[in-house]
Amino acid sequence: MINKTDIPTKCKFSIDQWKENLNLTNYERTKFADILNQLEVQINKLEKKELRISVYGRVGVGKSSLLNALIGKQIFPTDVLNGNTKTTKSYTLEKRFSSLNKVEIIDSPGIDEINNTNQEEIHFNYILDTDLILFVIDSDLTRIELNSIEQLLRHNKPILIVLNRCDQWNAKETKLILSSIHRKLSFCKQKIKISLVSSSPREAKIKPDGTVRSEQKTPKVDILKNELKDILDQSGELLICVNSLRIADYLYKSLKENRLLKNKAEAQSLIGKYATLKASGVAINPFLMIDLVTGLAFDSALVIQLSKLYGLEVGGPSARQLVKKLGFQNSLLGGAQIGIQITLNIFKKILLLAAPLTGGLSLAPTALIAIAQATLAIHSTKIIGRLAAYKFLSSTNKKDGRPRLMLNYLLKKNTDFRIMLGDFKFLTSSTTKNKNYLLP
Repeated sequence: MINKTDIPTKCKFSIDQWKENLNLTNYERTKFADILNQLEVQINKLEKKELRISVYGRVGVGKSSLLNALIGKQIFPTDVLNGNTKTTKSYTLEKRFSSLNKVEIIDSPGIDEINNTNQEEIHFNYILDTDLILFVIDSDLTRIELNSIEQLLRHNKPILIVLNRCDQWNAKETKLILSSIHRKLSFCKQKIKISLVSSSPREAKIKPDGTVRSEQKTPKVDILKNELKDILDQSGELLICVNSLRIADYLYKSLKENRLLKNKAEAQSLIGKYATLKASGVAINPFLMIDLVTGLAFDSALVIQLSKLYGLEVGGPSARQLVKKLGFQNSLLGGAQIGIQITLNIFKKILLLAAPLTGGLSLAPTALIAIAQATLAIHSTKIIGRLAAYKFLSSTNKKDGRPRLMLNYLLKKNTDFRIMLGDFKFLTSSTTKNKNYLLP
């Protein structure tokens, strides 16, 4: 377990220092003004130790009644009709927690109630702004609920799944439902904890006149209430830190994507220039080792220039290391390319040695070999350039990717978050698979 007392200070210092090193252009400051403002609000919350909790779930699962039960007051309106909550509503808890100055809870509309795609996106982004999510269900997981949970986990959102209306089932039925839910969440390495509650239980009563009426019983939410108190007391500031780092990391990813797209044409021109230079050098040189060293030099220079173009600069040693790594990862740039170059060079040398015996006729095919070598050099340079751009997009370095690195550290070291997040590997998997349109 990490020392939590130093985390907020280190987190804020890390984000502030990272922001200073971003070197944003005026265009980028304007384009990403919303995210920058969102980050400033979150940092302000971190300084003031103010945390927000949201309930999230389908229409009619009892989100509002759950919050009322946790608060102990009828704050959020409820109705027998589903979907009573049409807009987000908030309430500041009167109770104080050891590491927090303020806790605000937010009620939200059902995830299957918002028909407008734009409104749905706005609502989801608002949910992402909160520091902890109570994901409320009232039975086995539906497809829409499962999709929503996956989305939240991919955004590094700590969630607690709350199974409401447990008074409706006996112990055997509850066990079957829980088993099914865990099976559907099997993409998570660890089991996400599920809290069982009955926020508004009712019991059938026979009246003296023989009629049957249901009567409200005392809500059964004490276990969840105690769990929440423990989480907020022990990890409240840590939750705000995670959300701050998540927003900073989202800004960094958006910035990289924008730079790759904006500079795509210039990157293609740059790759074409280095491909031509490399092809010329390889074609006129008869020695394999010089070809390989020259190729590495040109590819390293290309990587450095691409990194400068994207504003994600790397030095010479880092560029050479990246070229070697990319070469080994790609069959054409690794063993296959070397094998082809060796074969072509052997043929070239044999033809050169045979020139005196053939009256110079054997020199003619060497031109074709030189063309083949040049073509290979051009193709390999294009692949290196594209792979390097992909690496800039998907990787995280110590300087520019500080929010992601610190976020990874916090999530790995803190067992509470590993439970709430399910599976760290699932969360940090690459999200750049469908970003090919950004690459040169």
